[in-house]
Amino acid sequence: MNNTNGVDGSPLFGETTDERAEYVIDEPIDLRADLAALGIEEVDKGVCEDNFTNRAILRRARLSWDPVYSTNGVPTGLIRARSKETQIERRLLSLAEKRPIMTDPKNNNSDFLTGLDLLAEEASDYLVPPWVVHSTRLYLKEQEAGGPASAKRKPLCQPHRCRQVKDDGIRCMLWSSGRPNDDGLCRIHLRSTKHKTSDDIARAREKLTQAAPYAVDMLEDLMENAESEPVKLKAATEILDRAGVRGGIEIDSNVNIDVRPAASIIAERLNRLAAGAIEASAKLAEAGLIIEPDKDIIDAEVVSGQEEEETDAR
Repeated sequence: MNNTNGVDGSPLFGETTDERAEYVIDEPIDLRADLAALGIEEVDKGVCEDNFTNRAILRRARLSWDPVYSTNGVPTGLIRARSKETQIERRLLSLAEKRPIMTDPKNNNSDFLTGLDLLAEEASDYLVPPWVVHSTRLYLKEQEAGGPASAKRKPLCQPHRCRQVKDDGIRCMLWSSGRPNDDGLCRIHLRSTKHKTSDDIARAREKLTQAAPYAVDMLEDLMENAESEPVKLKAATEILDRAGVRGGIEIDSNVNIDVRPAASIIAERLNRLAAGAIEASAKLAEAGLIIEPDKDIIDAEVVSGQEEEETDAR
């Protein structure tokens, strides 16, 4: 069995070669987050295993993390937490590199250069995304032409710096497209505040899949250690239900048929009609209406079909 370990002797996940791979973290130990204070078991200073529990603790502590790779580029199954001090330091260093394209280099929250000033700055070639430079050139070209080529076409927009200010008080360093619908936000902040995209849905499903083993562990723990019997029963039922074992349903196939004679049904209807007739007669008598007695029926002879034709002919 092949095992490769990190610098502290801990096994690295995903290694299949005989070479003993190591991971290197350039961040100083003093700036690394103290994960032990958060209740996370550390593999190294600021480094822990990548699992649902650890990520949930880091998320509650408002800490970010980066995956740790070995020196040969293989994932180690570890993550490195970034402390707030580290995040601020990284942002300040990045802002220091982008000072040439700032309107006010002394102000970290200054806007970036736009238009001709942005294109004239030599540092824009390596400090500005290519799409920003391209969109700026198209915008300036349209402005020189006096506007859009067609009246039905919307005018192009000029990219600018994202207006969002993060929790550490430093403004976002990404670019906004300048479209009115984007409200001055970059694609990251626009996604988090405006709407959810298919990438967010896929990422949410991935998180649910990763959380599934932890949910099963919780159900098993409740089934074994819960003090309430209904909780134990519910946890056991949920486990059986998810495993495809459901309780049976008793079905009674006996059919009871109550057959009543037609004579009894007719007799009941006649009795109801007779009772209704007596009640109607009583109400008419109370109202002073006189009912004539039934006239005698005169017996008639039965006339055959031939006699009827002769009678009609006459």
